[in-house]
Amino acid sequence: MQNLKSMPLGRFSERLAIAVVCLYLLSPFGTTFNGVVIPDTQALTCGLIFAALVAWSVLRIRHKWRWRRSSLDPVMPLWLLAIGASMLANPEAMRRGLIALWFVVAYIGAWYFLQDWLANRPCSKELIVDGLLGAGLMVIIFSALEMLYTGRLLQLVSLMGNSNALGTVLVVIVPLALRKVWQARDGAQRAVWRLYSAVAIANLILTLSRGAWIGLVAACATLLLLLLAHYGLLSPARFLVWWVKRSERTRRLAFAASVVLSLCLACAAALIVFSFTLNERRAGLRTEIWRSALIQFSDAPFAGQGLFAFGRNNGRSLSIPPAQSYAHAHNLPLNVAAEMGILGLSALGATVALTVQRLYRVWHVKTGEDRADWIFFVAPVVGFGVHHFFDVTAMMPAVALLGIVALVLACEASHDRSFSSARSGTVCALGLSLLWICLLAVGLRTTQINSRYIEALRLSLASSENPKQSKPAFQYRQALDSLDELIASDPTMPVYHLQSAILWGLLAAGGEGEGIGRGIESFGRFLELEPYHATSWANLAVLQWQSGDRLAAIRSMERARSLAPRLPLFAIKLYQYRNDDPIAPISLPHSRYNQDFTRYQYLTESLPVTFLPQISWSFQRP
Repeated sequence: MQNLKSMPLGRFSERLAIAVVCLYLLSPFGTTFNGVVIPDTQALTCGLIFAALVAWSVLRIRHKWRWRRSSLDPVMPLWLLAIGASMLANPEAMRRGLIALWFVVAYIGAWYFLQDWLANRPCSKELIVDGLLGAGLMVIIFSALEMLYTGRLLQLVSLMGNSNALGTVLVVIVPLALRKVWQARDGAQRAVWRLYSAVAIANLILTLSRGAWIGLVAACATLLLLLLAHYGLLSPARFLVWWVKRSERTRRLAFAASVVLSLCLACAAALIVFSFTLNERRAGLRTEIWRSALIQFSDAPFAGQGLFAFGRNNGRSLSIPPAQSYAHAHNLPLNVAAEMGILGLSALGATVALTVQRLYRVWHVKTGEDRADWIFFVAPVVGFGVHHFFDVTAMMPAVALLGIVALVLACEASHDRSFSSARSGTVCALGLSLLWICLLAVGLRTTQINSRYIEALRLSLASSENPKQSKPAFQYRQALDSLDELIASDPTMPVYHLQSAILWGLLAAGGEGEGIGRGIESFGRFLELEPYHATSWANLAVLQWQSGDRLAAIRSMERARSLAPRLPLFAIKLYQYRNDDPIAPISLPHSRYNQDFTRYQYLTESLPVTFLPQISWSFQRP
């Protein structure tokens, strides 16, 4: 309390603002998946960005900040070239690329925003760390609540909605908490931060995210090795001399810590072995996805398949269903290779090289305890990067932004060179402002459109709570009217066509003749944009059979069968069509792994059907 009383008002306001932003970004209303999807929170996020932009502009003008060169400036044109080439080379996936491009540009804007802030206000670094640790505490508390109310101890998701994303957050948080242990000057503070670190590590272990475990080991190993190098203890002889000088109590504590660490590693190894027994975490899942990425890269090695198009092309090499569709390759280099080809890999390699070069430079600029303190910022970057060899959790904006913050903290923007001309710096600041204004304008526009789409989904859900019973068509018609307006304004958005097709198919299942033709038309448009979606080919086939076009139905079901050869349902249905059997729903055992998890999560939540009832009720979600 005494510290707060002695803190200047401006400093306190900055601390409060940073804490609120960090808490918001990792909350369900911020940049987690729910926050990105729900229109109300999208508008709130745009408002928060606008407030931050205004505050930054006022501070820049008031304190006459100078614009400094960023350590990643040389690689930005290469990234833009790779992205542009991948989008132009794949016009059929352009709509997906435009969605991803907004986020990519926003991340670039966030990088420069934070770089400029910390270059001119290095003292804000500590406030950002405190804000992140506060947000991390919120995430840990909700993990505990999850265990309490669900009784589940493993694969915790907390506020992230995904155990791997939660693991990445904790990989960044743990070294920052250990830094507080290192800095603590009294026993009480040290005990509190030790407890925080221990709970965060335990939470990470309970996520059962093996990639995150490896990332944490890499982060801690980096931390230990760099500290030993800093104090000149990498040499066994010098380390032995230093060790002999330690007190008996210190050596006993070090021995106890090594025993505890060994037990933790043994438990982690046992958990890794156990995790392979879980169907959704079996070893073959990663190799299947990586193989799909290599196939996509080999088909378009120069510019790739298009930004954010990995999930679109996944069905070419995986039998989806019963395999689950994934939006990324679970390996960042492979994902970049599949989507942006050699150009993207070159940009990624240059980024890593420039980052290593920058960290090497900061290492030699810093001395003494200042360098030791900085090492704790390098560890999260290494852990974040290593984890992304086994997952691409940065697909979640909250995780991507957390990684950007960690990288900015490690790169020490205050050591960057200023532009020689004040005019050049002003131009850069104005450019960043215009960039964010354009992003906000586009964001608000898409929020309005998304709000209309969500309303259509809610109308669909209101009449689809029990798909086995007859459903009133009125709400379906209302939803379809809304979707028709959305399709007219944005005809290249695949999900609008898919949603419309399913609704028309459900009307056709209820006996409405118009639903057959309109459903065939909507599925046709969707499959022009997403040609590897096996379930939609099967749904199209049953509507074509209803229309009396037997040959077209057989061709569509053959296409579904070729894309998903491991699904018995399609083989049985194709046999029926070839032998001119009447349409009859197939009864097969229900399993969460034998249905097609749509890539559009909100659609799956709004309609509890994946396959039309003309195919099978037993394959619907229970």
